[in-house]
Amino acid sequence: MHSLYLVLGLDDGASEDAVRAAYARIRSSLEDPSRWEEGSLGRIQAHQCLLSIEHAYATLTDPVLRSGYEADWKEYLKGAQKGEVQPKLGQLCVAAGIITIEQLEQAVESQTSMNVPLGQVLQQNKLISQTELDGLLLGQQLIRLPMDAPHSVGQRLMAIDLVTEDMVRVALIEQRTFDRPLEDLLVLHGWLDQEILKILLGKNGTSTTKKPSAKGKTAHKS
Repeated sequence: MHSLYLVLGLDDGASEDAVRAAYARIRSSLEDPSRWEEGSLGRIQAHQCLLSIEHAYATLTDPVLRSGYEADWKEYLKGAQKGEVQPKLGQLCVAAGIITIEQLEQAVESQTSMNVPLGQVLQQNKLISQTELDGLLLGQQLIRLPMDAPHSVGQRLMAIDLVTEDMVRVALIEQRTFDRPLEDLLVLHGWLDQEILKILLGKNGTSTTKKPSAKGKTAHKS
């Protein structure tokens, strides 16, 4: 579950006036289809943004729907886990440049049907060597990523359904090597359109990325 206020770039409990203003600003920037080429990532993500902000706006400006949502959100927060976790092997593989996010998704599908470790699937598909696998499994023990809130911008992008949790966590891993904001890394990977990012953050939008803690560094494939 994601915060509907966050979809609009607002803090939880923001006033209805703030909701209306944020919705109007984002929608006015997204409505012109000529900003993006037909079939481009920007056009696709602009459409997804419109769907997400429409849902958030409709819920947060209806007293009954808003009350129901806020009750559900409070219950969700009570059960939300805190702390840090180890990254998944597949996320490390993508961050190291060994496989692509598409190959990870395909491998996870195969893993589910075969009921075997992901590393075995990757080896069977000749996507990773035993040496690379051993190194990544060792590195996995040394890295910690936030369990509950990867990053405020990352959370927002996931709430709008523009990127996946795997994409955000891959970028968090990469931040240990590349001193760049998380959202910039998502753009560099081609997972997020730069103009969409600018619209969502606003002209004065800034990153609040926090780097994950680590005891070592993950090797990146050159």
